[in-house]
Amino acid sequence: MEKTVHRKIDREDDSITITDIQEMINELQEKHPDREVFFDGDEFAICSRKKRNG
Repeated sequence: MEKTVHRKIDREDDSITITDIQEMINELQEKHPDREVFFDGDEFAICSRKKRNG
């Protein structure tokens, strides 16, 4: 399933916390209830994809 990258995160930016990332994910989940929002460790980005039916 194809994913959408919403926000790339700079690996070197020490100012971004796990809490910040969780808040970004929560905001995107509220804006896009039809999508599964997740942190992609390979891309180091917050991504989403359409939820599967069933």
